[in-house]
Amino acid sequence: MWWQRLCLALLIGSLWLHGLSSAVMADEPGPRVHVVAAGDTLSALAQRYGVSVEAIAVANRLTDPNRIVIGQRLIIPSGRATVTTPAMTTTVVYAVQPGDTLPALARRWQVAPADILRANGVTRAAALLTEPEILIPLPARSDLPPPFVRVEATATIVQGQTGVIFVTLSRAQADLRGRFGDVALLFAKERVTPAGYRFWALLPTTALTRPGEYTVTVASGEAQVVRTVTVLPGAYETQHIVLPPGKGDLLAPERIRPELERLLGIWKTVSPIPQWQGRFRFPIAEGFHQTSPYGTRRSYNGGPVNSFHAGTDWGAPEGTPVWAPAHGTVVLAEMLDVRGGAVIIDHGLGVTSNFWHLSRIDVQPGDRVAPGDVIGLVGTTGLSTAAHLHWELRVGILAVDPLQWTQSHFPYLP
Repeated sequence: MWWQRLCLALLIGSLWLHGLSSAVMADEPGPRVHVVAAGDTLSALAQRYGVSVEAIAVANRLTDPNRIVIGQRLIIPSGRATVTTPAMTTTVVYAVQPGDTLPALARRWQVAPADILRANGVTRAAALLTEPEILIPLPARSDLPPPFVRVEATATIVQGQTGVIFVTLSRAQADLRGRFGDVALLFAKERVTPAGYRFWALLPTTALTRPGEYTVTVASGEAQVVRTVTVLPGAYETQHIVLPPGKGDLLAPERIRPELERLLGIWKTVSPIPQWQGRFRFPIAEGFHQTSPYGTRRSYNGGPVNSFHAGTDWGAPEGTPVWAPAHGTVVLAEMLDVRGGAVIIDHGLGVTSNFWHLSRIDVQPGDRVAPGDVIGLVGTTGLSTAAHLHWELRVGILAVDPLQWTQSHFPYLP
């Protein structure tokens, strides 16, 4: 049971604090170093130096206290220690998800793998991840105003990619809010008990987001925390497109604007709960050539370069099946003037998959779809020069790189 592991974590935490202070407050000038020899064991060394096994394990960040090797240098904290004011820790309960690994959890929560193992009273990751729930020890941040316990954000984001911010509060807060530059953040809540409530939100950028430093501000009540995120330039090329006769008039503002305004209304109407799980899958079979990647700057019929390709294109024969990349709800399925056969899937938390130029549509608004469900067929309807699939991923109204979502598990924190 998680409460039993919590008691164990608190016991180990007290030993961890004892080990820390013993290294600092020893009667000797500092901690000793022992070079492991043949026959040494951690329990024998603990008895020899008058310290606990846990203290040695913590001091050396050992992932497996039963495994030490000859020649290894071990820090031996003093056994005659007095505990000074320690750094407090917060222990939260995390529901293990499919695909979780110890290194990934450690990166995501920014704690040492050994600390997670010790908090759960195990020595190997294999034993840890068989449990439905595990304990995550979080060092408290004394510089954060209550109710904030921890605020972590992706440090750098390449133009067009999506970052994540995590916020842990000491209590549930309905008024948690935030901004990333000019973007209002929409927070989702993870199940974290009993010590804190963990929320997360997406930090979207486009291929035209200006590189530089941006502030992420989160607030709850009167308390406020600010983090800095750096947007790095992306390597995007320029593409000059010549439209065939009869399709150039689709660029006319009076034809583009009404359709775009309607889509903006859909993208701004968000469902607050994420429906997807894990990485997104590709919406088309392997083997088709990518004809136009996301972010390519575009010029039509010799005009100025004042836009970018908001999605990723694959050249494929007309009639090739198109699949839903993740769980979601269909919110649009019809023929549009500029974008041709169109399907929009709402994945929750403002994330939508947008498919244009389809020759046939096999879903209708309100349908719930799962990864791999056929939603339509490849075509060349609307503003298109040849049969291809256009997949566009948006967070709110911002078009982000969809391929990142096939490579990263959102939410994530690198």
